[in-house]
Amino acid sequence: MAIVDSIRHVIHERARKKRVQLAAQWPQTEAKVDIWKVLPAGDASESFTQTDFIEASFHFTLNGEYYGGYLRSVAMGRKEAEKLAVGCPSINVRYNPTNPDETVVLADDNGAFPFALVSG
Repeated sequence: MAIVDSIRHVIHERARKKRVQLAAQWPQTEAKVDIWKVLPAGDASESFTQTDFIEASFHFTLNGEYYGGYLRSVAMGRKEAEKLAVGCPSINVRYNPTNPDETVVLADDNGAFPFALVSG
């Protein structure tokens, strides 16, 4: 089972990196965070103190239509995640101009965000 999980992780990571590469050429827009969730980091945790991560949904409007997606933080402690997962901050989002339902949040576009993001 561990080998299957490792292969699945490698494939998922390769797809994420390809998505990030493609998205670097897409236009940017500003989105608003809607809903926050603090979730267990599981195997993504690099230490026993980084037990959780933040996942948030966001939305933006383009040509009068609503679109959205999700962002993820790096792993962090539970208390820190609960403290940071608040409000309705703005986030810079890249979207596929031929299919705006396809979105990517890049960490490099959001250096001032209250916590570190995982690009993808």
